[in-house]
Amino acid sequence: MTQINDRLAKMQSAMQGAGVDLAAIGPTANMRYLLGFAPHPDERLCLLLVNQRDACMVVPGLNLEEIAAHADVDFFPWADADGPQAALRQALVTLRAPRTLAVDGAMRADFLLRLQAAATPDRTTTVDALLTPLRMRKSAAEIETLAAAASQADRAMQAAVDACRPGVTEAEVAWAAEVAFRQDGAEEVCFTLVASGPNAAYPHHHSGERRLQPGDAIVIDIGASLAGYKSDITRMVHLGQPSAEFLKVHAAVYQAHQRAMAAVRPGVTCEQIDRIARGTLEAAGYGSFFTHRTGHGLGLEGHEPPWIMVGDATVLQEGMVFSIEPGVYLVGRFGVRIEDIVVVTASGVRNLAGFDHALVVKA
Repeated sequence: MTQINDRLAKMQSAMQGAGVDLAAIGPTANMRYLLGFAPHPDERLCLLLVNQRDACMVVPGLNLEEIAAHADVDFFPWADADGPQAALRQALVTLRAPRTLAVDGAMRADFLLRLQAAATPDRTTTVDALLTPLRMRKSAAEIETLAAAASQADRAMQAAVDACRPGVTEAEVAWAAEVAFRQDGAEEVCFTLVASGPNAAYPHHHSGERRLQPGDAIVIDIGASLAGYKSDITRMVHLGQPSAEFLKVHAAVYQAHQRAMAAVRPGVTCEQIDRIARGTLEAAGYGSFFTHRTGHGLGLEGHEPPWIMVGDATVLQEGMVFSIEPGVYLVGRFGVRIEDIVVVTASGVRNLAGFDHALVVKA
């Protein structure tokens, strides 16, 4: 409980500095960060309420015993037949109704409406300013969990690559990755994106029934959750000998990826990393075909701050974790993306992925 108590204390200190009287956290990644556990989210009101000194939870009675085994706070349970309003009012009396309320942006809107009606704050804001600085810098234990998740993704990637052959569907390749994740102990498979041929030009293609064909470029982008922490890796497969143009695009994307990674170190800004990747592809003539940011933070969520993009002036600090994933997408033809998850270290960067970046060419 020491780490959990420390996280709550740090948030309460931030609340004092920001003049926030009460923070409300739903059963989201924020709750898991603060308590080490979050129940399955559903329509029943479940809130962690934190003021500058104390914390309590309003919980559905049917979840009380499970949550109590993980969280050392006071509880205000409620039954389905009664509804949550009385329990919520009692909790607010205990913690005192707030003038300034900070809410979890990822929780359900109906939770927020019930809370606002009961608390009647003068001002409502989000918890981002309180929790984002804490969650962006991972502890040594978090980094090692992320490293284990990345190793798991490496193994699932190998299963997906092995499944690529003419005649199989994108969905079948995706299933090979999913089975590998599950057999390897993943608590959740978050996505298995397999995009072949012209589908590879869609950055967020949904794996479908298209059958792989000789001459296809195949983007494989997969991720899962291990002990709450996410993985995310993208590699390229080609069926048959690639064209000279494809090899040129792949080389440009790889160069952008490597240059961006080499630039990662404390003191550099997120937008500087993005400019390096983007500038490399612009110099190669593909700048207009790089249609997304260079990367996103990763931790208890698959996408979280920091954002590796122009306009994000966040200064990189030791312990920050994010993706580097430049891509080029030629609509109607093919796409190329290479993605790793990296950690900012005291001296530079650590790549959590171990899967080779080289294009896999299969006959």
